[in-house]
Amino acid sequence: MTTSIVIEGKISVNAVLQSKYRKVLTLFYDVAKLQRKRKSKPEKSVKQILESVKSKEIKIEAVDQNWFETHANGKTHGGIAAIVSERIYQKIFEFLNSKSGIYFFLDGIEDPFNLGYTIRSLYAAGIDGIVMKQRNWCEVEAIIIKSSAGTSELIPIALVEDLESTIDIFKSNNYTIACTDKDKGLSIYQSKLKAPLFIVIGGEKRGTNRTFLDKADLILTIPYKREFNGALSLNSAATIIGFEILRQQYYTKLNK
Repeated sequence: MTTSIVIEGKISVNAVLQSKYRKVLTLFYDVAKLQRKRKSKPEKSVKQILESVKSKEIKIEAVDQNWFETHANGKTHGGIAAIVSERIYQKIFEFLNSKSGIYFFLDGIEDPFNLGYTIRSLYAAGIDGIVMKQRNWCEVEAIIIKSSAGTSELIPIALVEDLESTIDIFKSNNYTIACTDKDKGLSIYQSKLKAPLFIVIGGEKRGTNRTFLDKADLILTIPYKREFNGALSLNSAATIIGFEILRQQYYTKLNK
């Protein structure tokens, strides 16, 4: 059975309109807002979205504020929402058939807001794709889209049943397998983080599974400035590593 999802806000709607991974089926806008003589910047943005989809096969419906109060999750919808199709996730072979890249596996992440924030950071850092454990994400996809500022719709994401076999597949395709470990490993600032690279980020509660650490070619640690026995959140660790990769790829070249 095909599942449709309600998303809201111009950033989320614009992202799905640009996405290769799902479609906007019906677009809803607050007709009263667009009929105002003096339009604010957000209302002009809604008008621009409506103009941009006129040539596409997308149903457009003018609704009132009651519709948004019934269907929207909050007050930040800005007078625009959409019903969108279920997302098409990538297969691992699609990653491997493209040019050698850098991919992150986010292990143990459950909270959709944290997932969205993490995807946003990795997208901004230029990471090529994300791998996650197979589960039903449909119920929280609207939250992921919004918290990622739409970037979850623009970056390739693959869902896998078994991480161990996924690591083996990447390894057999000459990828360096890197895992994070809080206590033992090489500092990310002393490591060469370049493609082809598959990075497993462990959750802050359980850390990285010992089986994955045993399979790793490279164990990474993020050094702390002061004595601290706690672990960084998955979002923080992924962001720091993602931007260290960006620094090594581009900014070290500029300083040579």
